[in-house]
Amino acid sequence: MEESQRVLEQCTECGLCVEDCEFLKQTCQSPKELAEKLQQGSFREDPKSPYSCNLCGLCQRLCPEDLNIGEMCFAVRQQLVQEGLAPLPKHEPVKNDQEWATSEWFSVIAPASETTGCKRFFFPGCNLAGYSADLVIATYRYLRERLPGTGIILGCCGGPTHDLGDQPGFERMLDKVRSGMARAGTSEIVVACPHCYHVFKANAPDLRLRSVYEVMAEQGLPTTGKPSSTKAFSLHDPCRTRFERTTQDCVRLLVTRMGYDVADMEYSRDKTRCCGMGGMAAYVDFRLVNRVAMRRAKEAPHDILTYCASCRQAFAMLRKPSLHLLDLVFNPDRDKAPLDGARSRSQVRESQLYLKSRLERGI
Repeated sequence: MEESQRVLEQCTECGLCVEDCEFLKQTCQSPKELAEKLQQGSFREDPKSPYSCNLCGLCQRLCPEDLNIGEMCFAVRQQLVQEGLAPLPKHEPVKNDQEWATSEWFSVIAPASETTGCKRFFFPGCNLAGYSADLVIATYRYLRERLPGTGIILGCCGGPTHDLGDQPGFERMLDKVRSGMARAGTSEIVVACPHCYHVFKANAPDLRLRSVYEVMAEQGLPTTGKPSSTKAFSLHDPCRTRFERTTQDCVRLLVTRMGYDVADMEYSRDKTRCCGMGGMAAYVDFRLVNRVAMRRAKEAPHDILTYCASCRQAFAMLRKPSLHLLDLVFNPDRDKAPLDGARSRSQVRESQLYLKSRLERGI
């Protein structure tokens, strides 16, 4: 209610956010109209609406009054959960995925075995593990070589549960990561997934947080061969890195060091647009998400390069040639990778199972 009142008081109805947001275009004429509906309790009759927002934050970046409609929608989600009206039935797959990612089938906390003890953990995130177990293993080997004393945590940061507005459920998942690190005697964590990085930064300020791309820019790239030809990529910054300038700079530095050209799209860095997968919106309004993803894909004149497995999945579903940055670093079939299709849920879980079994056998 406080957030919607702030919108009502400060929104000038300039239309900048509506012009750039497929969710707002579909939902209202202006943020004021949406705020009025939410204040009147319309979300109880139509809970789909606040769950259709990608929570990407572009509205705040564009708004002269610094208003974030996503924050208002997120507050409504939390209220729906508190009232027992959410998560929605359509969110059952999210719940199942979260239970799987924290189950004994996938999750593990493995401190480093070096005599120096565990100095830090590598946290690849469940989405990257589902995209490619081989990339996670190669990255983990790299970190152990360059930063001795690095262990690994397989599991989920709790981001999907958090985005649904289930704060108690999210805190339980976050505490699992925290307690595992505390038992190993470290608070340093190297993160590969931008969403995980965002979740930890916003909710676990006690952790010493670094992006794996920042580490690579500092420690140097592994020797993986030169590209077969100079190629330009349309670089897509995940929306969770909107204000992470260091991560964005390190990614661009790595790409150019490998001999590729970076072609920034018009909407990039702090003005980047969502791939459509943000905020768990795909579970309640896939048509809307498809429009968001299609618009973003059409903005890219070249193959898309991103550093988020979920973003890569969104573009792959549209059959837009795309790949993950770690493919460029570690994948020997990197030239063919952009044409790989999207992973099914069963393929994601097979990859996660394979990753854990490889770790248990020793990498």
